[in-house]
Amino acid sequence: MTEEPTPRTDDGLQPERTSLAWQRTAISFVGASLLFLRWGQQHGPAVAVVVVVAGLVATWIFFHARIRLRRVGRLFPAPGLDPATMEIGVVTAAVLALAIAALCVTLS
Repeated sequence: MTEEPTPRTDDGLQPERTSLAWQRTAISFVGASLLFLRWGQQHGPAVAVVVVVAGLVATWIFFHARIRLRRVGRLFPAPGLDPATMEIGVVTAAVLALAIAALCVTLS
């Protein structure tokens, strides 16, 4: 018994879900960076730098995801869409930097 594959009815929803996931990532990144304000009095301006840089990265992630949704939404489900390797690299590097900063702040 072979069933006929169901036709695709949500051609634009998958890029939208992906964009929303990127936006949630940006919001979570801001939330995690704001936890550094707890150590603001002990470590001074270094904490402010971490929070500002994390805020800038989160802003870039948020708006870049929206721009990518517009670009990919027009082409979806065409084959050959470029993967978001740059975005993944930036988020990975930013999370690692935030984790290292958290270790430095908590262990010092």
